[in-house]
Amino acid sequence: MKILVFNCGSSSLKFELLEVDAIGEGRRTLVRGEIEEIGAKSRLLVTHGRSRRAEPLVVSDHAGAATAVLDRLEASGGEAGAGGEPLATGLDAVAHRVVHGGTRITAAALATDDVMAAIESASQFAPLHNPPALAVIRTVARRLPGVPAVAIADTAFHSTIPACARLYALPAALAERYGLRRFGFHGVGHAWMAEQCAKLRGTKLSQLNLITLQLGAGCSATAIRGGVSVDTSMGLTPLEGLMMGTRSGDLDPAIPLLLARSERLDPEAVERILNHESGLLGVSGLSADLREIEAAALREPRGAAALALEMFCYRVRKYIGAYLAVLGRTDAIVFGGGIGEHSALVRARVLEGLDGLGILLDRRANLSAQGRGAKISQAHSRPAVYVIPLDEELYMAREAARLVAASGLAS
Repeated sequence: MKILVFNCGSSSLKFELLEVDAIGEGRRTLVRGEIEEIGAKSRLLVTHGRSRRAEPLVVSDHAGAATAVLDRLEASGGEAGAGGEPLATGLDAVAHRVVHGGTRITAAALATDDVMAAIESASQFAPLHNPPALAVIRTVARRLPGVPAVAIADTAFHSTIPACARLYALPAALAERYGLRRFGFHGVGHAWMAEQCAKLRGTKLSQLNLITLQLGAGCSATAIRGGVSVDTSMGLTPLEGLMMGTRSGDLDPAIPLLLARSERLDPEAVERILNHESGLLGVSGLSADLREIEAAALREPRGAAALALEMFCYRVRKYIGAYLAVLGRTDAIVFGGGIGEHSALVRARVLEGLDGLGILLDRRANLSAQGRGAKISQAHSRPAVYVIPLDEELYMAREAARLVAASGLAS
């Protein structure tokens, strides 16, 4: 089955055209790429096999970016050297990542009018992500009217979280009126890590209890019992939870009120501080890029960057402890995301001092597991520890393939 995947960010648009088999297990990438800095000095990155090209592009919004991608794919026929073939020929589905699906999208869903309305309604909680995703879905649907569009929400994987973990301790009527509850995010990444961990261990996902850690520019932790999400660190919005590149993560809710009063800031200004000026960037005063933080911390072990790194790792460790308590028996801890996959230092510091809980890191395996899937714990560590690189596009392609096959819509 041929699936076109769109992964929409607030200022970027990733795409991948790939083939999977009817049950979504095989994989052959035909072409993939990304449009960066939409609305500014945009550029298109395209990868065919080992060939990677970059070219400037003028696009003002995500609809224009989607049009540019479709134009490029039409011109190439989806593969290098195969020009002129209509893109829709043989295309079974288009999969779209949506950050917030609200309460109504709890699994991969065909982008019907009802589903589009649900995404529109949830835009109040994801104003930087949902509207661009809607624009891409609509643009692609106009160009490929006969191809099923599948929406895959990041919140869907966490729809199983029980009420005790889902609800805030607010007046019930007020919470109900404004939809104030914990949704969780990064569901595609956490679902992928859980699925791949089960494969590595040669067991059914339904038999595993896992703690998955997606650590990148945005960071989240999830407790998974029997393959089902039962708690996650992000909440109503992606701001809650772990310390991130520019987001504060958990903080005393009185702080925004104090900032608004003392600094005479409006809500938008406070939100900008918490979402875009805090986290690693805010503490270090240097950068939101963990690689720069690590380098500075090694140069100045008592400096602000070293403190930012220590805070980051401490907060991840604290969530691991909390989720060990939530799950009781925990079979594995999984690191994924840009930081989780590539920073041996962060992984080691996160797990530092957890020997008493049975978590025993294999330091040599940890150092060699840079950007590749591997077990990085000692043989008798309980739980085991893994690095599993994310492949969100493949996960979405598989979900779309399964849905269209089950719905009898495959070409």
